[in-house]
Amino acid sequence: MYRHILVPLDGSHLSEQVLPHAKALAEIDKATTQITVLRAVPPIYPAAVEFGSVYTTTELNDETARIEVAACEYLNRIADALQVEGFKVNVHMSRMEPAEAIIDYTETSDIDLIAIATHGRSGIGRWMFGSVTQKVMQAAPVPMLVIRPKE
Repeated sequence: MYRHILVPLDGSHLSEQVLPHAKALAEIDKATTQITVLRAVPPIYPAAVEFGSVYTTTELNDETARIEVAACEYLNRIADALQVEGFKVNVHMSRMEPAEAIIDYTETSDIDLIAIATHGRSGIGRWMFGSVTQKVMQAAPVPMLVIRPKE
């Protein structure tokens, strides 16, 4: 079955709804299956900062560091809960755009399944924000389990 399952999370309750499904698949061969939880923290670009505000490079770097620490703490909480249940868990925080981070990690880490939740955006929401899941589906070198969570 699957030996290494990648579970990308964005910190939302919706993204975490894929976890029971990933656990069910890992449970089949718990002794040898690893789960990696991944959180992508894209870089903050000055142009993406609120219009009219002036931030120094130091302030942007400090904010990036704060976000990265929070992302690592979040992943560690998820990993700790999975480990208590007896799962083998890895944690990976990436400094890339989410879809790019997921594909990159999949290609370099012997992943054989991506288990991901979709926010189910359509229309203007998808146009404005894009769909990480859709981008990953177009480029994923491995099978995917896509869950549309209940809101």
